Amino acid sequence: MKRLYFLLLITSFGFAQNGVEIRLTDISYCGAIPNGTLYQTTESTDPILNSIIQPYGVTLYTGKAGHPYNPYSARIMQINISNSLNINQLILDLQAYSSVVEYAAVADQFTFSDALDLELTDPNIGMSTGTNNGVATTNDTGLNQIFLDNNVFYYSLSYPSLGGNFLKYYNVVCNCNLSQLKSQLDNYSNIVNSTIPTGAVYLSNNQFRKSTVSISPNPFTTNFNIQTDEVISNYSLIDISGKLLINTNSKNELDKLSSQLNSGIYFLNLKIENGQNSTFKLIKE
Repeated sequence: MKRLYFLLLITSFGFAQNGVEIRLTDISYCGAIPNGTLYQTTESTDPILNSIIQPYGVTLYTGKAGHPYNPYSARIMQINISNSLNINQLILDLQAYSSVVEYAAVADQFTFSDALDLELTDPNIGMSTGTNNGVATTNDTGLNQIFLDNNVFYYSLSYPSLGGNFLKYYNVVCNCNLSQLKSQLDNYSNIVNSTIPTGAVYLSNNQFRKSTVSISPNPFTTNFNIQTDEVISNYSLIDISGKLLINTNSKNELDKLSSQLNSGIYFLNLKIENGQNSTFKLIKE
């Protein structure tokens, strides 16, 4: 269930998971050539990069947005291929093109390969205190050791302007094996309440897709309004751990539940009658 809301974050996407995430050296290399189908671009605007990836049966080449570390934003691409057995060789070929490809790693299209969303048990224990020799530091010795062991270089509040209980939430980025980092953090349960791989946002023809749905107020205190000209056929509400709280076709039922929610972060997936889904992060004050 913890992966449920990540599946909901992907709209109008196929669910192939045989993929590679690359970080390019410069934003100028990041173009994707549209083929007329929303999201399903399969070619780069760089001919040499195309010559590397196309023999592997590329089913998707597109911008992967929403990374929490700003210097990486707009430079990350997702490449899906038809045969996962060839992924390791593809990564080697991409790494050899080091003038353009800064980083390449196995990744599904739903999440980033180097970033986690972390929730502390107590916002006062594990607070960020800056960096030391390029490694993120906190006011907790045990967390500092985990960060040092896994080369965590970025540790920043997810919602710094909200204060209060929202000071428990952090973005974590590392140069490491993300699964290993997640395991160590999850085992440090007296300080870390939960970790979830950071979900990705996708681009349409290399531009952010404009949603026809808006939600306000957000953050909300009791209920929120959904503004759209589309017909919504289903509402799904998921908590930060990925637990499905409600699945209904009634906005009244959604309102009844949302008024009873505890303060925190939630994800609302809307199924539109035209076949698309839209997912929104909700904050309950």
